[in-house]
Amino acid sequence: MRGIRAIGLTAIAIAACLLAAPASFAQDWPNRPVRVVVPFGAGGAADRLGRIAADHLSKAFKQQFYIENRVGAGGAVASKDIARADADGYTLLVGGSGPHIMGPAENPAIGYDPVGDFTHIAMIGGESYALSAQASLGVKTFKELIALSKSKADPINVGTPGAGSLGQLTIEAMLLKKIAHLNHVPYRGGAPLLTDFFGNHIPLASTPILPIIQHAAAGTIVPLAVTSSERIPVLKNVPTFDELGYPEMNGAIWFWIAGPKNMPAPLVVRLNDEVRRFIAAPETKQMFEKSALLSMDADSAGLTKYIAGEVKRWTTFVEEKGLKK
Repeated sequence: MRGIRAIGLTAIAIAACLLAAPASFAQDWPNRPVRVVVPFGAGGAADRLGRIAADHLSKAFKQQFYIENRVGAGGAVASKDIARADADGYTLLVGGSGPHIMGPAENPAIGYDPVGDFTHIAMIGGESYALSAQASLGVKTFKELIALSKSKADPINVGTPGAGSLGQLTIEAMLLKKIAHLNHVPYRGGAPLLTDFFGNHIPLASTPILPIIQHAAAGTIVPLAVTSSERIPVLKNVPTFDELGYPEMNGAIWFWIAGPKNMPAPLVVRLNDEVRRFIAAPETKQMFEKSALLSMDADSAGLTKYIAGEVKRWTTFVEEKGLKK
């Protein structure tokens, strides 16, 4: 009996140590630099937001969080690698709507489960899109654009950044609902689209908001509607598609911190708390407003629920439109 009792006490002690291990690990973490992979090139919204978050986390945890840009397949290459990395908190990813929502919606064989293969840690921020017209087109509202397009024999060309972009899906939603008489011109990325649009080579474009702010202020282009659920302060006179009666065209490009699945829960809570504290700070809110960036407050479970809902939403849309690869 004494031997059995001793074995039982030993098992209890081992179990207690195992239960305490994650909490202890989370308190010791990080004791070396943390790699934060951005699955896009430098200069874009994912890179900007990733660097903002990494800089704050470096100061908050007194350890370096460094950015590594890894480009490929619209973010799928880096995402696939992170999904298979060790879940020890030293390899993180700037997840985003492109590779984790729209990409999987269009391509079920993308190589990872955007919900089940990752630990969704904390939302960093997002950006809205705007449908804008050249001033020379002569329209000042979305209603005027609809009327003009339906008065013409030929459709009006509208450019988007191309496959998997919110711009593409917004315009495809317009075409699906037959809202306006338009011809979708998908570009190979935002840079060539903006070059043509600012050069007055295409009359309409669906683009992120930040690049168009100065042009809108100068009056060379006219923003007609934004895809966010609320108006953007720097374009306060521009209505949302929801206000105009087209909720199916609502959307935003979001970016968040993620890691491989099964990261220790105490570590996730520490990271989530710190990012949310930073995002809620008045100076951060002011910076986001000036840069036309969006914010969303969510714990890890809420972020996972949001991503799962958006994957379902856009998968349904892609199937309706016949866009699946």
